[in-house]
Amino acid sequence: MSAVMTRILALILFLLPSVALAEAQTCTTSVGGQRVNLFYEPDDAQVEANRTRREALLGGWGALDCPSYVTLRYLTPDLTDEQRQPFCLQWDKEGETYSGYAEGDRDAYLRCRTPRRGICERVNTSVQTSLAVAGLADAPEGTEGLVGGAKAVTRPGGAVVLSGAGAAVQQSIAGASGAAGAALATPIGLAAAAVSVVAVGGAVYLCSE
Repeated sequence: MSAVMTRILALILFLLPSVALAEAQTCTTSVGGQRVNLFYEPDDAQVEANRTRREALLGGWGALDCPSYVTLRYLTPDLTDEQRQPFCLQWDKEGETYSGYAEGDRDAYLRCRTPRRGICERVNTSVQTSLAVAGLADAPEGTEGLVGGAKAVTRPGGAVVLSGAGAAVQQSIAGASGAAGAALATPIGLAAAAVSVVAVGGAVYLCSE
């Protein structure tokens, strides 16, 4: 092997670690009071699309330097980027940590514009239950209406959101499918003063307040 080829190979081997490091960026977030180290690709189009100019310029919160969307991805691993659009991050100001996620409008850091006491949890139901919920509002994105006393709204990502008093929401779903209504008649859901049920991506999320 010539001296020139040897130098070229040495240069390639020297640059390989730098290329690998450029592919994944390390960042820190906090969930439930616990620091979590995450990884993401700096050139990820969805991360950039969900990062506001304010967040891009000012960065994160102190030692928490993860882009907000990276944290939301971490909390919703079963959803696609499009299906995450109805959700916002719940920020605990006193604890300086994320407490979870909820359904609602976002601020510049993807936090919920209207702070909520409850959080969203995935309900262990079947795909049929999800379809029954979604079937209550088969309309274009942004459509709003009333279904049996509950407010129905279609959101980005094909999500359908039913909100209202726990009993009213449960009865509305039961009107479309008795099995779906029974599956969502959880003690937590019915006891809450207000709930939102989000059907998206073949799954159902119960958000209590």
